[in-house]
Amino acid sequence: MDHDAPEPEPGELRLPLALYRDDTTGQMVIPAAEVCSLLRASARQWLAWESDGQAELDPQTVALLGGALAGLADQIDVACIAAAS
Repeated sequence: MDHDAPEPEPGELRLPLALYRDDTTGQMVIPAAEVCSLLRASARQWLAWESDGQAELDPQTVALLGGALAGLADQIDVACIAAAS
């Protein structure tokens, strides 16, 4: 993370992200492990905002959305393990 960047404002989520350029297509790509980390960190942050009273959604919705993000990360992990096997 950029150490010169200002601290995030309350309710602002900043996550480090590793981007790479595919040498064949020139497209920007993100490793699956980075995507999973991003999804899980987002879910944790939402739950932290809810527990701190900063979430603009009701607790049940925040919990469902956080669970959906974590579940998606799990699905990506499983798909990657299956592809590598």
